[in-house]
Amino acid sequence: MIFRKLIVGPLGTNCYIFGSDETGEVVVIDPGGNADKIIASIEELGGKPIAVLLTHGHFDHTTKVGRMLRHFQIPLMYSRKEYDFGTFTQKEADRWLVEGDIISVGEITLHTLETPGHSPGSLCFYSTDVKEFNGKAIDGIVFSGDLIFRGSIGRSDFQGGDQKALFSSIKTKIMYNKNLTDNMILCSGHMELTTIGIERASNMFRKYFL
Repeated sequence: MIFRKLIVGPLGTNCYIFGSDETGEVVVIDPGGNADKIIASIEELGGKPIAVLLTHGHFDHTTKVGRMLRHFQIPLMYSRKEYDFGTFTQKEADRWLVEGDIISVGEITLHTLETPGHSPGSLCFYSTDVKEFNGKAIDGIVFSGDLIFRGSIGRSDFQGGDQKALFSSIKTKIMYNKNLTDNMILCSGHMELTTIGIERASNMFRKYFL
C-alpha cells in the first residue's frame, strides 16, 4: 500500500495519497491546499495519480482540485449532490459517484458510501484489501471525510448540514455496516487517525450513533 497523510490549507485539512505499491497507481483524496507539497509527495512516493476523489465539496477540501487535475491530467470524482446543492460548483465531475460505486486503484478496490449529514453529498471510501498498517494487522481502511473524527464528529450547522442525517450515516454506514469491522483504520478529514473500534468505545457522541 502507498499511503501518506498531508495536513494542508489554513484549516488543517487531511489530504491523503493512497494506492497500490504493486502498480504505483494512487488517488488524491481532498486536495485542500498546498498543491506543491502534494505534488512533491506524490513524486517522492513514485505514485502515478489516476483520480482526484472528494469526500465533500467544502473549500478546505477542494481548493487545489484544479491544480491537481491540470498537473496530472486526471479525472475528478465526487457526488452530484454536492454540485447540485452548490457546495462545490467549480468543476463538474468526470465521474459522479453514488453508493456502491467502485474505484480500482491497482489491486486495491475502493468502495463508495453515501454519508450525508456534514453536507448533502458527503461520501466515505473504504477498502478491505489493506491488511497491514504501520506493522500492525488490520481489516481495512476507511476515508471518512468530515463525518466522524477521533473523539468527535463533523459539524452539521453549515448550509446543507443535518445532524440527524449525520448520526444516521455514522450508525448505518460505519458502525453497523457488515463490511466494516472495529479493526479498520479511520482516516478523517481533520485531526489524527483512529479506528472504528476506538470510536465505538470512546467517541464523545457515541450514544447518538450506537
